[in-house]
Amino acid sequence: MEEQAFIESSLVVPLSKDKLKDFLRDLPKNPGVYKFLDESKKIIYIGKAKNLKNRISSYFVNSSDKTKKLKKLVYLLKSLEITITNSELEALLLEQYLIKEKKPKFNVQFKDDKGFPWIKIESSKDFPSAKSFLGKKDSKDKFYGPFPSSYAVQESLRSLQKIFKLRNCSDSFFKNRTRPCIQYEIGRCSAPCLGYISKKEYMKEVDSASLLLLGKSEELTSSFYSLMDKYSKAKSFEKAAIYRDKISSLRDIQRLQSVTGHSQERDAVSICTINGETKVGITHVNGGWVTGHENFITQNNIVEGSLLRNFIETHYLSEVYCPKNIIVGEAIQNKEMIELALSEHHNKKVRVISKLATKDQGLMKICEDNTRLSFHKAASKHRAIPALDSLQEELCLDKKIDLIESYDISHHSGSAAVAGCVVYSKNGKEKNRYRLFNISNENSGNDIASMVEVVKRRFTDSNLDMEIPSLIIIDGGKVHLSHVTQELKRLDLKEISVISISKGARRKLEMDSIHKQDDSSIKVSKGSLAHKFIQEIRDETHRFSITMQKKKQNKLSTTSALDALEGVGPKRKKLLIRYFGSVEQIKRASASDLINVPGLGKKTATSIYNQLK
Repeated sequence: MEEQAFIESSLVVPLSKDKLKDFLRDLPKNPGVYKFLDESKKIIYIGKAKNLKNRISSYFVNSSDKTKKLKKLVYLLKSLEITITNSELEALLLEQYLIKEKKPKFNVQFKDDKGFPWIKIESSKDFPSAKSFLGKKDSKDKFYGPFPSSYAVQESLRSLQKIFKLRNCSDSFFKNRTRPCIQYEIGRCSAPCLGYISKKEYMKEVDSASLLLLGKSEELTSSFYSLMDKYSKAKSFEKAAIYRDKISSLRDIQRLQSVTGHSQERDAVSICTINGETKVGITHVNGGWVTGHENFITQNNIVEGSLLRNFIETHYLSEVYCPKNIIVGEAIQNKEMIELALSEHHNKKVRVISKLATKDQGLMKICEDNTRLSFHKAASKHRAIPALDSLQEELCLDKKIDLIESYDISHHSGSAAVAGCVVYSKNGKEKNRYRLFNISNENSGNDIASMVEVVKRRFTDSNLDMEIPSLIIIDGGKVHLSHVTQELKRLDLKEISVISISKGARRKLEMDSIHKQDDSSIKVSKGSLAHKFIQEIRDETHRFSITMQKKKQNKLSTTSALDALEGVGPKRKKLLIRYFGSVEQIKRASASDLINVPGLGKKTATSIYNQLK
């Protein structure tokens, strides 16, 4: 067998003005981790971001606020490397893992575990609190981490409070309460201090929080579904709604069926070829969280199956580390022999898994996304064309698909309703063509009427000088499709193909139904290029719609009594809304509650309280 030579590949960007501008423009808005490398390709700084594009771009904005350390960091920066994660929480965990391993010079504040903050659950108490912790650990309590920064811990605690409503107050504060505090009022504490929740029920929440911190989201979500079904059948709808909301909050932290459920170490290995260049990507998972991603390149032109087999043999037999499970996207020859060789070499049972369970499919998608990211965005055209052709074939359409518009309605209990439109062409995402439609009050809360309104406005508004799409995708069922089709016929736009996608059980794409205009319904072949393409379009449309809706909702909520407050500008309004949740809760806050808002200051907090009262 001819031996292949693999070398690690990173997304290296020369910092000339032209190349830097193009790179920043094409950065993804996903959560993830970024590495700054110097001239010798040595990692000098590792950071995380909720939005990679916004965070990395901020380093290159001229500002008088930049410290000498930051200016020196940017001066030494010669190349960048990024890794996409499923959620901000995953990015936090990956960041701390890499900082501990790589010890970059600009992260020197984290020399050892003693300098890292942790999350402490005071299991020794009757009603344990969840807090940040820095110092010598007490064996009586439970500790999770370490985390790369206090901010990382606070963001994680915010998620725990939202889902499980664990207290974070001091013991003296807890013992002396006679009425609920503001944390209870805004839904971040269950008020065990006043007996609003039993010790047994509270400890269940503590155990659930521990499962999440251990990376066992799938196990946790499954139990929530069971409880929701149980209470629904018993017609205890209020209790069922509690677990419905918990499931929804968990989805905000980590998408279901991604890397959840992977308590054992495992690697996902994928191959991607663009413009004759082939890369092999490895995404590492441990404890249910992404712990890193690597890319490798080869210049030998061999078929993907042989390349995959050759890579697994040469890479894992030459490395000191090998996980117990290696996930691959296709069957490989002599799998049993390779498993035996790896097991003997590493003195443990190693499996190469090609038949992917549901929980492995999400992991493979992350690996594929990270591998594709290592190619420059200019190659997107070459990826989109086959996807469009595959979709046309799967949908059995006579007309070639060259432009897609996808629509989704988003609202908050019927208010602040919007419709997002995303556009795909042979060049991939056409973000300059994305459109947002504010839904009229008369149709707000009625998804069918809203969708018809949007379609009518899209094709009758002379200001929307846009190319007519060959395919429209809408979020909804057969009824939605029927009404939209009728509206297009009325507008004499019969040439446009329309499909609707109704969500399957628990939002699993493989259970979704795609409805066509001839009243038939199909399911796109699982794992096919068309399947992945539809998933990408649907996720992007939902992301765009919900993001725009939240912005509208926040704008409406902050355009209120806060605008009349002296000394409260846009930044402080945002700070107050984020902390209290709504204007009404701010009005109800005590002076001490306002003083406790991080970054507000005692003087400003007192002024706000006096003005509101």
